[in-house]
Amino acid sequence: MQPLAAILASVLLAAAAMADPGPSPAIIDATCSVFAKTCAYPSHDYCVNVLSTSDPASAASAKDERDLAIIPANATAHNVTRTVDLIDDLSHELARCSESYARDMGGKVASALGDLVAGRKPGDKLLDAYNLGPSNCTLAVMLRWGYSKNLLAHENSANAALVLLARNIARLVPNSNRTASPAAIMNSMCSSLLYNMYPGYDYCVGVLSSDDPAAAAAARNTRDLAIIAANATAHSITSTVKLIGGLLSDLAECKVSYGRMGSTVDGALGDLVAGHDAPAGAASKLGDAAGDALSCDMVMSRRRGAAKNVLHQENWHNFVSARFASNIAFLEDY
Repeated sequence: MQPLAAILASVLLAAAAMADPGPSPAIIDATCSVFAKTCAYPSHDYCVNVLSTSDPASAASAKDERDLAIIPANATAHNVTRTVDLIDDLSHELARCSESYARDMGGKVASALGDLVAGRKPGDKLLDAYNLGPSNCTLAVMLRWGYSKNLLAHENSANAALVLLARNIARLVPNSNRTASPAAIMNSMCSSLLYNMYPGYDYCVGVLSSDDPAAAAAARNTRDLAIIAANATAHSITSTVKLIGGLLSDLAECKVSYGRMGSTVDGALGDLVAGHDAPAGAASKLGDAAGDALSCDMVMSRRRGAAKNVLHQENWHNFVSARFASNIAFLEDY
């Protein structure tokens, strides 16, 4: 009887012999060598990797550049679909954040302001505002995509800092109106604050002095300062809701671009698969499709800069993928 190891070895050798030989290196290397020689975009290594790994079965049966061009075109179509799904998800979460800020957080801050102006303590309303607004919005986005897709990272942090400052100043409001100079009240209060996430004395003085300088100069007690901080929070909520509206508009514009890109890529794929159009026609369509990805990137960068463009990675990947498919299709004519 043969040893077990020998049996296993023979089985593995037989399986290897019967296995699909994989994509032909000859046509892939010949095609990708053009990218190396002509410095065509994106690169030789990218070309080999995409054609070898995106769809191994199609690569193995590819007979010419037209067959190879179908592989990255298909990959681009799939990428476009995933990007549109991401845009829809981001839009949904942003709309939820807008509602959380405008209705939930805004309502709590307005109620707390009413209490302070009327001489009442607002209780936990400002803490509730923190949980309903920036905390809720941050968790909703980050639990799903992580920090990299948090469109409102800066705004959530800023609103959290403001509402927690207002809340902790309100907790110091005395039952009686003890008067002192506005500067002395502010200095004493900002120096005495000590709570988790407190940005510090300079932040406290900066908010109270800049949001409403006239009110700060006329402050008679801690209650007046709490009103200033609560008003600053209300103003920030309004700005955040306005920003979200703009971002939703940007995402909607990106969705239009990607809808157009998807249709164009589908048209190019139809041409390549059916073979009823010159490859240059499909190549031209794929080149046009790449421009739609760049259009979305510009839209997402114009409002707050490239650093806060959460779709940059997807846009750039889709642009490269479409351009690559276009360049492969062009090779069929040569």
